Amino acid sequence: MKKVEMNDFYKFNFLGNLKSSPKNTVAAWIQSKPIEEENEYHHDLYVLQNQKVDKVKSLKTNFDYIFIDENCMLIDYQKNNQERNQLKEKYKKTFYYYYLNEKKLEKAFVLNVPFKLEKLIDSERILLSAQLKVEDHILYEGSELARDEYIKSIKKNKVYEDINEIPYYFNGRGFSSGQNKQLFVYHIKSKQIKRLFEPAFSVDIFTLSQDNKSLYFTGKYAEKVKTFTSKIYQLILQSNKIDVLYNHLDYRIEKILDLNSIVVVASDMIPYGINQNSKFYRLEHGQLVLLNDYQDSIGNSIGSDCRLLASSQSFIEGNQWYFMSTVNDHSQLLTIDEHGQLNTLYTMEGSIDGIIMNQNRILMIGMKEQNLQEIYSFSGNTISPLTSVNKNPFKNKYVAKPKEVILKKEGFDIHGFVLLPQGFNPNIKYPMILDIHGGPKTVYGKIYYHEMQVWANQGFVVAFCNPRGSDGKGNEFADIRGKYGTIDYADIMEFTDQVLVEYTNIDQSRLYVTGGSYGGFMTNWILGHSHRFKAAASQRSISNWISFYGTSDIGYYFASDQTAGHPILDFDQLYEQSPIKYAMNVQTPLLFIHSDEDYRCPIEQAQQFYAILKTRAIDTKLIWFKGENHELSRSGKPQGRIKRLNEISQWFESH
Repeated sequence: MKKVEMNDFYKFNFLGNLKSSPKNTVAAWIQSKPIEEENEYHHDLYVLQNQKVDKVKSLKTNFDYIFIDENCMLIDYQKNNQERNQLKEKYKKTFYYYYLNEKKLEKAFVLNVPFKLEKLIDSERILLSAQLKVEDHILYEGSELARDEYIKSIKKNKVYEDINEIPYYFNGRGFSSGQNKQLFVYHIKSKQIKRLFEPAFSVDIFTLSQDNKSLYFTGKYAEKVKTFTSKIYQLILQSNKIDVLYNHLDYRIEKILDLNSIVVVASDMIPYGINQNSKFYRLEHGQLVLLNDYQDSIGNSIGSDCRLLASSQSFIEGNQWYFMSTVNDHSQLLTIDEHGQLNTLYTMEGSIDGIIMNQNRILMIGMKEQNLQEIYSFSGNTISPLTSVNKNPFKNKYVAKPKEVILKKEGFDIHGFVLLPQGFNPNIKYPMILDIHGGPKTVYGKIYYHEMQVWANQGFVVAFCNPRGSDGKGNEFADIRGKYGTIDYADIMEFTDQVLVEYTNIDQSRLYVTGGSYGGFMTNWILGHSHRFKAAASQRSISNWISFYGTSDIGYYFASDQTAGHPILDFDQLYEQSPIKYAMNVQTPLLFIHSDEDYRCPIEQAQQFYAILKTRAIDTKLIWFKGENHELSRSGKPQGRIKRLNEISQWFESH
């Protein structure tokens, strides 16, 4: 069989933005493909109608759409690059209707703000959103002259940022100082935009009632330091009247569900901090009453480098909420009703990436076993594929199947896997790469991971595991606050030992380690505490909790929560948990991969560590990616993703 290669990535199709029409007779999704020459992703809109899949339109770099009815879709579309650039220059956005039966495209309207389509309210109204500063509202409320003058001032003032709050930038979004998330109703016939809140108010989460008459939401007026607890409100769309349903600031609200009664998914963050799993509460007489003491995580936290656009991970049907949970290393599909009754519908041997209800069945985007994303139909306790868009990339190619390795510890197990090279021979000595996931509250599963398959096809054994700190095993297992570099480090190193026991022909003189984000932190940490690895690659890492506190978009709360300390009041405590403290111990050749628009783990984290090693004459190298962010390995520009993987592979092969 042929080998899986880096450039096979250009053959992949990524599926996302899965949606259903108002009466659930038609389904749609975006199919995205990396384009090497243009160094971008192109997005095509597909529909499933009358049991047939059809391509609707190529949207180029756009991917926003909603259904208007069973025959009409509203899409973010521009006919050519000239139109796209002109609209961008004027801070406008144009939308088109596409009629499925007639296969006809018709211009719908132009909006004076680059709004995002949220949801159809009814045949005459659309819910929109936008991130706007208070003064930005002149873009749609003011005259054309006032609008033009304001755009000139924006361009003139681009040379600086006026910052008076924290956070003031956000990874993947850029500078956000002064911006508030706002909601609007667009009236299709009159082409009028109605703002729902005062410009200084910022909405957090929101949901329409099942009858589409009310909007339930959380949010706050501008804060100098953003906090995470919130009140719960109800807005009556007809009258614009707002009522406070929950008037306390003691829960982090994740979801508000209209299940005949109001059910709230929330966490008080007290026993286990900001990463604590949410529980289900019923909102009764202004109080949150525990409905179900759910212990598992809600949502999908299974890592992969073969996704691009997100899809909804839940929906309401009748009085039941359909949602996903990450259990151990796979996804489960569950329901909960207004009485708190839980029901597990399906356990996926892999990852469920999105779900909708369509024609009395559930459609899901999934990664099953070692297959890339496809659309599946779930009905009668079984799933069946509806697409086969990713059948060709691995035709006649070797894809390694994960082999489980279990580390038995007192009271719990550490689960992990190895990928073996093609024709694995117990009599041949193989090098090994240990790959550490980010988070830390995520998991590695049995699904396809391109970088790992490339390394296995290059002749490496690839090992990966879910140490303490990972998701899928409850709050206590995931809680490593104040313990970074201790119990998690022990789990990872003991797992490595277990792999070497089970695969005695791994060459212990050729062990390599890499990881990104938390995995980058742990790579840095390992090298300051062990010399067993021949070379390492630290990606988008944390090296210094003290500087991370003030430079990361999440630093001011994440650093204190995860280290159980304050950078000034508990300086030694944070420094003890910082890999930079142990940089003088490092002897292992270390490659740094970092992006200059990574606001989650800012590039200074790599620079600090790199400078120490370079001045000590340690074999080290820094690859600085321009214009990329924390998501380089998952949604970065195609050429950057290939460059990153190639640099890591060459680093290990050269050592």
